[in-house]
Amino acid sequence: MEMLDNVIVFVIGTVVSAYFIAVAYKNNKFQLKHKIAQKRSDGVAAELFAKLTDAESKKISKKEKDERILWRKNEIAEAESMQLSVFYTNSLFLVLLIVSSFFIFKNYSALPNYIISMIGASSITGLLSTSSQK
Repeated sequence: MEMLDNVIVFVIGTVVSAYFIAVAYKNNKFQLKHKIAQKRSDGVAAELFAKLTDAESKKISKKEKDERILWRKNEIAEAESMQLSVFYTNSLFLVLLIVSSFFIFKNYSALPNYIISMIGASSITGLLSTSSQK
């Protein structure tokens, strides 16, 4: 199979797969962020109170302390959820791609194997990311 003869097919397959994977990243990140924020709230509050000195603690109002805790909690949850989302999505995509290309469609020629495996694995990954339970 000549790569230059099929470059359009490879580009289209890659772009479609990239779109589905990007959707999966976004969906997983949104679902994970809320869970992580809930789990990290006590630790973030303890960290913030430990950083504040007694003088600073007395100057800052309760509302401002709560806002700082919420901001820090969201910052941590955002970073962790993105990292976990990329890890989960890439792991699922890689497993689906390997299973489909090397085991399910092993008897197909290279081009149909590529098209079905890439688009199939990425679309299943995107579809599974839309489920409401994790």
